[in-house]
Amino acid sequence: MSANLLSSLRGLFFAVASAAILSATTNTATAERSVTLGWEPSPDSGVTGYYVYTLEENAASPSRIDAGANSSAVVNGLKEGLRYTFAVTAYDAYRAESLPSAEVTFVVPVPMTMSQPTSSSDPRRIQFPVAPGRWYEVQASTDLQNWTTVWQTGVANSYSTIEYKDPQSRNHNSRFYRLQVH
Repeated sequence: MSANLLSSLRGLFFAVASAAILSATTNTATAERSVTLGWEPSPDSGVTGYYVYTLEENAASPSRIDAGANSSAVVNGLKEGLRYTFAVTAYDAYRAESLPSAEVTFVVPVPMTMSQPTSSSDPRRIQFPVAPGRWYEVQASTDLQNWTTVWQTGVANSYSTIEYKDPQSRNHNSRFYRLQVH
């Protein structure tokens, strides 16, 4: 493969894939998500397909998806709260690969839901899924500038849903929440 292809593939994947994390769908039973990555097709006529490499944080080696001649691929099985690194290589008819593209990283978001109290004496309830081996901090703010940890979990042993009832929510007209994953 030409050196021109290698440099063009590196630049194209980084520019497009950083903007091409198009969707994340949830399967709450397993707290896993999917992401769609896309890139510009190579102008090199010798390219017959692409491999997408995915490295989960703390993993020893990446997994590989054969995207065929497509210029996009769906990566399934991403775990909420974990960081993933992606790269693409082009290959020819003999499966000889180019050097990898620039890497793109993505942290899988953890969705939170909040229910409004049914009466003024009820606290707000916050629910979120947890994954094994991670621990979580619920932080609150009244101004989106200063955050305070109001509750934290221990290390989760399995995929499940946690509910936190904020006893201080009754004392604030506006209270914002965020979740930190460790």
